[in-house]
Amino acid sequence: MSREQVHQTIYIGMLLAALPGLAGAALPESTVSDGPVTVAVRVDHDSAQVAEPVQLTLVVSAPKGTRVKLPQLTERLGEFDVRGTEQTNDIPAADGNLRRWSIATTLETIKTGTVEVPALDVHFATAANPSSFRTLTTKPLTAEIKSVLEDRPDPTKFRDIKETVDVAVPETHSYAWVGGTAAGVGAAVAVALATLVIVKHRRGPSPAQWALAAIADLRGLPIANSEDAEATYNEVVDVLREYFELEFNVPTLAKTTREFLTETTKYVKLDQTSRDRLASLASIADEIKFARLDVGEAQVGQALDQAEAFVHECEAYNRTAQKEAA
Repeated sequence: MSREQVHQTIYIGMLLAALPGLAGAALPESTVSDGPVTVAVRVDHDSAQVAEPVQLTLVVSAPKGTRVKLPQLTERLGEFDVRGTEQTNDIPAADGNLRRWSIATTLETIKTGTVEVPALDVHFATAANPSSFRTLTTKPLTAEIKSVLEDRPDPTKFRDIKETVDVAVPETHSYAWVGGTAAGVGAAVAVALATLVIVKHRRGPSPAQWALAAIADLRGLPIANSEDAEATYNEVVDVLREYFELEFNVPTLAKTTREFLTETTKYVKLDQTSRDRLASLASIADEIKFARLDVGEAQVGQALDQAEAFVHECEAYNRTAQKEAA
């Protein structure tokens, strides 16, 4: 290896290590060289959740006078959506004889499992032969994308309602003003947190994409007995509640079923079919919780179909509303 190549290798390693969030030997990366030209690509996560941003960085190091054509990243890169890209061209490197080109982009996906970042092509022509381009191709990188349900409570595990316990209440002085202030602060924090959740989902896949991905995950859950069926059915309704809150910015997660259905009618003028569909799902979920209604795999399958149809109907409603507003 020549002295220049040694400098390149050291420089690329230092550069990637210095980039925010890219330190760590276990991160997926690929480095390829052709003579004095080196291309290194890395992602900052070897695993992520659905819709969680993954940062990809590609760095080209080459001598002065080299012409470099970086890959054009548009809206899609394999199974990933490209959310934003920054590019630098022909910047002086630490070694005065080298120049640097780089791409930093944010990737997101709703696909789960092992997801591949495809190989990327960098075309270059040296100063000695400026009209003849050669190509360096990086190796594909992989990341494990976890289901949106993996961090949710296990729907097959129930928490029993505890018996009430009488506790002696000591006599206290009035601190009503403290409670009022704390309640006000708590409400403000709750609103801020709710806004952050909504913004987080808005940055990535749409609420509809998230909900459909969650429903697809629920279809894959094994149902061995009635408890599995009940838990999965309840989870379907919870997904719809969360979807509705994210899509229409109408608080529903803390509402009773009656309040939830009232909110959907009051704030969003869905047609009767959609309202009936949602009312049926929610009322059966209540019967499961409070009347111990038995459901099986067939009823769960129907609920999943109904939930999927409801999301599509809400999307159709949104498209119509946007056309009318325009």
